Amino acid sequence: MKKYISTATKPLLIVAVICGAIFLMGIALILIEVPNIGLSIGLILMGGFLCILFLACYFVEKSRALIIDTDKIVFPRGARINGATVFRKTVVSVSDIKSIESNLFKGDGLVAKDTNLYTLRLTDSKKITVTLYAYGKQAETEIVEEIEAFLI
Repeated sequence: MKKYISTATKPLLIVAVICGAIFLMGIALILIEVPNIGLSIGLILMGGFLCILFLACYFVEKSRALIIDTDKIVFPRGARINGATVFRKTVVSVSDIKSIESNLFKGDGLVAKDTNLYTLRLTDSKKITVTLYAYGKQAETEIVEEIEAFLI
């Protein structure tokens, strides 16, 4: 079983830890009775709020893992089944995959970059479209190669 997580997970955790340290620094400044109480309160509020925000983002990204097992593939929420976006995990049996296609989606260059949309055609005529850019280029090619290996 292979598990792929988003490349954003590690930076989100690092930023959350830094914000937690800022929060603790604000508490330490209050405990040592620094005369500038506004600084201490500001550090506590900003550090605490941002730490909670980035920790929540970390757990959301961590839950978006793509899992490839010997008999099934679990895609994270956001896959498109026959054109409709599904907001739950999509489980596909490896034996049901008939083919995989790659289509280049041209981005505007400012907000969205060029990305590949991968469409899995299943034996029951369903089409599942996913993007794999969040896992990184190397993981994206590895995932596609593993799916293609199941087709042989």
